[in-house]
Amino acid sequence: MFTVFAEVDSSEENAATNINEDAEAPKVTVKCPDCDLCDGSGRILGGIGVVLDWWPIKAYRPCPNFIERGGRYVRSGQALDEIAFGRDSTFQSEE
Repeated sequence: MFTVFAEVDSSEENAATNINEDAEAPKVTVKCPDCDLCDGSGRILGGIGVVLDWWPIKAYRPCPNFIERGGRYVRSGQALDEIAFGRDSTFQSEE
């Protein structure tokens, strides 16, 4: 069995403490505040993910209140072709 000893400089400890104190969690902006349809993100969960919480594939649709208030819904994630058929969704056909 081995025992490892390490010296810690007090200035290093103070520097690490200052870094942790200075770093604050970024505030998340609520895109759709006070909405009764979505969770404030501007998107509503749909598909089988609504019924089965553990389902790994989540499908979202835009919140109507978010769109009504002038919000712009941006799709993210993988396209169905990429998931189901292994096609590259960024491929542009020249036809």
